[in-house]
Amino acid sequence: MEILDVRGLECPLPVVKTKELLKEIDKVKVLVDNEIAIENLTKFAGVRHYQIVTGDDGDDFYAIIAKEGIDEELDFNEKSGDVVVISSKTMGSNEELGVVLMKSFIFALTKQDQLPKEMIFYNEGIFLTTNEGDILNDLKYLESQGVDIVSCGTCLDFFNRKELLQVGAVTNMYDIVERMEKAEKVIKP
Repeated sequence: MEILDVRGLECPLPVVKTKELLKEIDKVKVLVDNEIAIENLTKFAGVRHYQIVTGDDGDDFYAIIAKEGIDEELDFNEKSGDVVVISSKTMGSNEELGVVLMKSFIFALTKQDQLPKEMIFYNEGIFLTTNEGDILNDLKYLESQGVDIVSCGTCLDFFNRKELLQVGAVTNMYDIVERMEKAEKVIKP
């Protein structure tokens, strides 16, 4: 088994380097220096249906990822439904009107016959997944209907809002790019 030392590298480089190496080999032990990197590697392995074992040795963390048991028929280029991408807490250039429009947009999503498969929040968009109010209630409803909601972890950290996350899960930029790439259609209000 090969060892990949990506300690000290920022998100999404641990996942990127792991993915590149797994194109050439079937099993790798990845050394990282933070729990977020372990979470990101776990998400990566889950999407790819790889086996993963994680642990720590006191100071650093590791993930052993193996391709064994994956479905060889699985097409990772398969499109996966509509994805709504929100990068702001408002819609448009006028802040006051933009708040009203974003609230209306999210509410209108709840009333569609075909709900999006996923919703991705990054930059100031993460304020919508961390603030109480009507929009949060609509997002919780969408999640209860099977819409996968994720917020950028780097953005949550930047705005000091990770502990305020009210709906969905934390993700990383690598995962965001993969979700957008696999979308049948990306909707950005």
